Amino acid sequence: MKIGMNLFLWTDCPVYEKHADIIRYIKKIGYDGVEFPVAFMTMEDIGKFRVLCEELGLERTAVCTMDPAVCDPISEDKSLREASLSCISEWCDKTLALGATLLSGPFFQGLGRNAGRRRTQEEWDMALDVLRRAFQIAADKGVTIAMEPLNRFEMYFANTISDAKKFVIELGLPNVGILGDTMHGNIEEYHIEESYPGAMPYLKHIHISESTRGTPGAGHAIPDNFFQKLYEAGYDGYLTIEAFTGGTTPSMIPALHLWNDSEDSADVLCAKGYRFIRSHLDALH
Repeated sequence: MKIGMNLFLWTDCPVYEKHADIIRYIKKIGYDGVEFPVAFMTMEDIGKFRVLCEELGLERTAVCTMDPAVCDPISEDKSLREASLSCISEWCDKTLALGATLLSGPFFQGLGRNAGRRRTQEEWDMALDVLRRAFQIAADKGVTIAMEPLNRFEMYFANTISDAKKFVIELGLPNVGILGDTMHGNIEEYHIEESYPGAMPYLKHIHISESTRGTPGAGHAIPDNFFQKLYEAGYDGYLTIEAFTGGTTPSMIPALHLWNDSEDSADVLCAKGYRFIRSHLDALH
C-alpha cells in the first residue's frame, strides 16, 4: 500500500506559482503520491505540476466532484445528464496530462443535491445509462474510475460500500471500481474494517479521512485493525489523506458544510497524518 496526500487540504484549484512548495513539502514528509483536484486547473499548471512531481519522484492521482448546476447523471434535465459525458471526458484528459491514470470522485450524482426522498429505480437506471457511456470514454482513454459513496447528508443516491459495489457490478466496466472514504464509512458502515476489504476486488482507492475531516488518528473514523484487514484482503492501492480546513475549498463549502478549521495547521496535519498511516503499515511487516 502507498500513502498519498490530497491537495483539498490547501485548495480546490492548485496553481503552480502558489502551491509548488506544498508539493515539495509533501515529498519531504515521505509521501508516495499527490492527489490533485483537476476540475478547475489549467492545462498549463497541470503540465508544470507533472514535471515537478516527476522530478521529485511523486506519483499522481486525480479527483473531481460534479456541480449539479453543470452536470448530474441523475438530473431530471437531460442536458445536465448528457453534460456528465463531456465533464468526465475533460477530467480524464486532465488526469492523463498530469501523468496519472486514476480519477476518483462521487460521480453517482451532483454533489450536495438533495431530492428530499430516497433514490428511485428510474434514477438508478439513468445513472447506469449515463455513466456507462461516460466511463466507456474513460476506458478508451486509458483511465480508471473510482466511484465514491458519500454519507446521507451529502448524497442520497449511494451511501455505503455495498451500494457502490452493486452499482459497479451492474455497470460492468472493468475500468470502474470503488473509492472508499473512512469519514463517510464512519457514518454509514457498521464495520468499515469488514466492509472495505469485503469490496475487493472492486476497491480501487481509499481516502483516509477522520471523523472531523481533520488529522487522521485524532478521531474515531479509522479502526485500529483497519490497515491489517486491508492487507489481509490484498489491497495494494493508495491510502490518500483527504482533510479540509474551512475556506480553502470554496467550490465545496456549501455541499460539505466545511465551516471550521481543523485542529492542526495544514502542514502539521500533513505530517501527523503521514506518521499515523506509516506506523500502521510498518507494523504489518
